[in-house]
Formats: sequence, C-alpha cells, structure tokens
Amino acid sequence: MKKLLLLFPCLFYLFNSTAQEKLSLKEVISQAQVNSIVSKQIENRFQNAYWRNFAFKRQFLPSLSFNGTIPEIQRSISSVTQNDGTEIFVDRNVISNRANLSVNQIVPFTGGSFFARTGMENIQLSGQTNSTTYLSRPIEIGYSQNVFGFNRFKWDRKIEPMVFSEASLLKIEQIEALSIEAVNRYFDLLRDQLSMENAKKNLLNNDTIYKVGKGRYSYGKISENELLQLELSLLNSDISFEQQQLNFELSRQKLATFLGYSSLERIDLEMDTIIPNINVNLIEALNYATQYNSALINQKRQVTQAEMDVAQVKSDNRISFNVSASFGLSQTAPTLNESYQNPRNQEFVSMGVNIPIVQWGLGKGRVKQAEANADLVRSTVEQGQIDFEQDIYEKVARFNLNKKQLQVSKRANEVAEKRFEVTKQRYLLGKILITDLQIAQQEKDRALISYIGSYRSYWQSYYNIRATTHYDFEKNTVIKLEQ
Repeated sequence: MKKLLLLFPCLFYLFNSTAQEKLSLKEVISQAQVNSIVSKQIENRFQNAYWRNFAFKRQFLPSLSFNGTIPEIQRSISSVTQNDGTEIFVDRNVISNRANLSVNQIVPFTGGSFFARTGMENIQLSGQTNSTTYLSRPIEIGYSQNVFGFNRFKWDRKIEPMVFSEASLLKIEQIEALSIEAVNRYFDLLRDQLSMENAKKNLLNNDTIYKVGKGRYSYGKISENELLQLELSLLNSDISFEQQQLNFELSRQKLATFLGYSSLERIDLEMDTIIPNINVNLIEALNYATQYNSALINQKRQVTQAEMDVAQVKSDNRISFNVSASFGLSQTAPTLNESYQNPRNQEFVSMGVNIPIVQWGLGKGRVKQAEANADLVRSTVEQGQIDFEQDIYEKVARFNLNKKQLQVSKRANEVAEKRFEVTKQRYLLGKILITDLQIAQQEKDRALISYIGSYRSYWQSYYNIRATTHYDFEKNTVIKLEQ
C-alpha cells in the first residue's frame, strides 16, 4: 500500500506529460519570440523608432494646409475718428471671414523655408453704416532663410538615419537577448524535470534496495546499522522527490507564463542528445559584428551629435542674418468677382541682423566647452571600440570552451549513469558496501546537473555571439530583420 502511495505522484505526472506535446529548445525560443510579453515590448519600441523615421522623412515633402475663420462675429460699441479729428461712439456689427490655402516646403540644404499661398478675406459691416468688402490674394510666394545660421535640417539628415538604423539593429539584438532568456527558462524547467525524474528513480531504487536489505538483515547478512542507513536513504530520497516535484511545478509555471500561456498549461520538455557542431571563427565574428552591431552605430551617432553641438554653439556666437521675402498679388473690392480683377503687386522684404559685440568671453567659453565635450566623446568612442573587440574575443573563446566542456560533461554523465548501474548490481550481489552505492548515486546526480549546466552555458554563449554579430553560425547566414 505504501508503495502505491509513493508511485501515485509519479503516475500522475507521467499521465499529464504524455498528454502534452514535448517542446524542444528551438520551439521554446520560437514561441517566446512570437507570444511573450517581452517580444511585444520589443516590437513596440521598434515601431516607435519606425514612425519617428517616417515622420522625419515626410517633413521634407511639400505640405498643404488650410486655415481660416468662418465666420468671426463681433458686436460692440466702438470709437470712430471723424474727418475733423473728433471721435464718436457708434454701434458696430462686424462679420468677417478669412480663408488661406498654403503649400510649404523645407529646403534642407540651406535650412530655409519656401511657401506659396492663396487667400480671401471678407468683412461685412452693419450699424451706423453698412458695407461689404472683399480682399483677395490670388497668389503669394515667399522664402525665409537664416544666413550663416545653424542649419538643423542638415544635421538631422545625418543623424536620423543612424537613429533608425540603430533601432533596427537593436531590435535584432533584443530578440537574441530574449532568446537567451528563453534558454534560461527552458533549462530551469529541464533541470527540474530531469532532476524530478532522477529523484523518482532514486526513490524506486532505494525502495528496492531497502526491501532487499530487510531480507538480508532477517538472515543476519547485514547489520542493523546498515539497515537503518538504507531506511534513511529511502526517507531522504522520498523528501528529495517531493522537493523536486515542487521545483518542477514552479519552473513550469514560470515558463508557461513567459511563453504567454496560462499558468495551468502542461509543459514537457525534451533534450537534444546530439550536440550541434557549430564553429565560430574569431575573424568572421569580428567582421560581422563590425558591420551590424548597433553599438558601433551608436558610437558614430554620438560623435556626429557632438560635432553638431559644436557647430550650433559656433553659429550662435557669430553674425547672422534673417532674410524673409515674399511677392504676391492682391485686390480689394465690394464684390467677390471684382476683387480678382486687376490685382496689384504686393511685396515684402525683411532682413534682420544679429551681431554679438561684447560677451566678455562667454561665447568663446561655450565654444571651447563644446569642443572639449566632442573630444571627450571621440576618446570615449575610441576606447569603446577597443573594448568591443575585446568583448568579441572573449565571447568567441567562451563559446569554444563551453562547447568542449559540454562534450566532456555529456560523456561524464553517461559514465556516471553506467557506473551507478554497475555499482547497484554489485551491491545487490553483496560484493560492495552501501557507502559505495551511495557515493555512486551522488556522483550520478552531480553529473546530471553538471551536464544540464554545461548545455545551458553552451546555448547562452551561442546566442550571446548571435546578438553581437547578427550572424547565425549554425545556418551560416546573416540574421535579418523580418518585415
């Protein structure tokens, strides 16, 4: 009866696990990239950068806009100046309408702005006098420009493409970082799953050995102390199995919710027995990382932004002219048709000047500060590039080491498993002591945990390299951003 009670949790787990499709590591990673909350956050951040780049490009296209007031009504008592210079108060009822249609175009090479517009205004006056007047502007064109001033459009055309390129590459790196998280969640559950299965085997083995021990004790072949030791091992394996069941359940819930499933979803994992033969060459890894890693784009952008700051400070501390000019046609008349007849010229020209005269070294100090900051950024970026290459070397070396350690730990696990079986059979034949069997069992358990840990480190280091190089060394292809 006691044996049935001990086996019931095992049978319950096995029944549920067979009802669930087994998931491999690649399937867990694939589902995490599609269904997890983190994957949605990655996509949301990229969409933010995408629409920022979209808006940036569209600002250089012509824009068409309409503005107007239809109508504006004003009823008041106002003072009116008479011909003799005196003023009187009169009732005034004014209805005015105005409408303008304009086309605007930024000129990025100069930093100026061009416009062309047409408009109409209408005033209806009632009260002491009644009148209706129309003002038409059939066409008006103009241009404004800050001469010698800071041209932000010029710098934005350099920086914004780098911002979007960085965001695109960063999305790939974040997806690979998500893959590393999926690797960790997968091996957390796999470790607990295999540990639970191993604890179940230990429980059954210890139960069998204890029963054999009781038989031997009844014939006086073993001492009471050894029988008590067998019973203690059975009790400890029972506790261990229950603990591993709890660990498995907690890890299963964490993986299920990470993949976007319900916490009640049954998940069973399978472990690949064949170690993939992935070769990573340092020169290739460094070459791909230099081409595709977002960190290098970020460094280039930092230098460009620092140079932009220097240019802006210098522009703010020298002579500049604001020039605006427009030409158009306009006419006023009591009727709408007449307001478009025989239009008259309308010109406007304005030039503003800004000349710093005495600043007591303020302008020079700001320029030197900006230049010093730009030099600091350049030196920081230079050091960052050195650290980047060192990081690539370390990741490649660690991967190759983990690959070798995985091969060794896999073989060690096979040897430890086989040694335990041999030791168990020898103990059942009465050729060795119980301590030898317990040592073999402990070594078997440690070898299993070490094997799982080596497998985890292998895939962690592999996806670390993928995230840095944007290259799939397993399929020998560059990782592209899916559209």
